[in-house]
Amino acid sequence: MSSIRNITSSTPMPPDLAKKIGVGGVNEILDVFWKGYQELKNDTTFIVDSSSEEDDITQKWYEKILGIWDSRNRATSIALNGLRPIHQYGDNTMKKRKGAKAPTIDFCFKDWSTDNSYFGAEAKNLYESRPDKIERYVSTGVDNYTTGRYGSQSSESSIIGYVLSGKIPDIVNELKVEMAKWSPVANLARSASTNPQYKSSHLRTLDSQEISLYHLFFDFVSA
Repeated sequence: MSSIRNITSSTPMPPDLAKKIGVGGVNEILDVFWKGYQELKNDTTFIVDSSSEEDDITQKWYEKILGIWDSRNRATSIALNGLRPIHQYGDNTMKKRKGAKAPTIDFCFKDWSTDNSYFGAEAKNLYESRPDKIERYVSTGVDNYTTGRYGSQSSESSIIGYVLSGKIPDIVNELKVEMAKWSPVANLARSASTNPQYKSSHLRTLDSQEISLYHLFFDFVSA
């Protein structure tokens, strides 16, 4: 596997998008995520239940986000001008060999001036009494960020948990136990948001940089 040092030996490191847009910019993106979720949940033409496919939910959620983003008053958020949500973004930074398929994140926000630095969103289905899904959230969600497979040039990213059965507090407690096995710098902690939003910190093995992950839990169980 290439290292970030090798990647940047001949070209300067592009700006970290999270640092470029600042705390306010990241919070604005997270707010759009929540608004997109609310629109999706209220959409009677697309019903999410325990049998829903992860990719199908993400596609519809992305469509809601795109609509919200395009309708925003750009004059009130100058720092975010130029950012666009991109569905199924292929990150070429960590592609192992010529001709190989690039690791593809569910979607991200990026501008084209920051190359492969972006604010990523990776989504996972979560269920009551499904420890395999808890393990998968960490092993193919959190771990994809901590190894640099996704967001290798980004200090902040997000993971979305689609809660399709059970209660969010119970699922979060299970995730804390699983994440503890992976030695986070700081395990899941509730943020100041009124929504079920959490944050964790990790040491990226690729370059020993500390990164932050925002965890948003979308409740599709309660009416």
